[in-house]
Amino acid sequence: MRQKRLLTLLAAFIIAGTVNAQDFAKTKLGIKAGWNSANITNSREGNLDASKRFNTFNAGFVAAVPLGSTFELRSGLDFQSKGIKITDDDGGVKSSFKVNPLYLELPVNIDVMLPINEKIKAYIGAGPYAAVGLGGKIKSEVVSGGVTTSTSENIHWGNDNPTDGDDRNGTVGSGDMKRFDFGINAIGGVDFGSFGIHAQYGIGLTNTIPGGSNNNNANKNNQNRVIGVSGVFYF
Repeated sequence: MRQKRLLTLLAAFIIAGTVNAQDFAKTKLGIKAGWNSANITNSREGNLDASKRFNTFNAGFVAAVPLGSTFELRSGLDFQSKGIKITDDDGGVKSSFKVNPLYLELPVNIDVMLPINEKIKAYIGAGPYAAVGLGGKIKSEVVSGGVTTSTSENIHWGNDNPTDGDDRNGTVGSGDMKRFDFGINAIGGVDFGSFGIHAQYGIGLTNTIPGGSNNNNANKNNQNRVIGVSGVFYF
């Protein structure tokens, strides 16, 4: 709970304390779309199994507000496709299982601007994000004896409380995943005037299983991890 409050306060402080009217008038707006490589941690230490990563997408709206000549507030609204894919081959029986949630995500990043020339500017930065689950699928496929059996169902979101990360009614497993996700993004990119290339690494801080407590910082199991690369088109 303390982690989430700190992230919320940090985001509010960044927005309220660093943006003035003159900077806001120079805001660049745009749209972005690109590729995600998604995974979910599988241990209390936050370890990842690279074989469970899968390719998916991101898209959204971008707002870049200059904060003087050196810094920039980069925010917007993203549609982030996340999740995990597990495959197995046991005695000729091949199986795959994919959890693919779709989130609406609000990132709040502070960038350091690194001008290359008058038109081209690189940047690096970081900041918190908050996300809410909108939909997604859980799919499975089993191939045995030349026969393929497939299933697909919508993700059932647990009604977890975003203020403490636990299920409201205390019932573990009341949904497939928690609806709310919180975390930190590390970002970097290059702007070429009306076009840019943006990269990010999203580090989820929420245990995505309903009823799983987030108050123990040592428990990093079932947290989203996403590498993303996007093209950005500014208006």
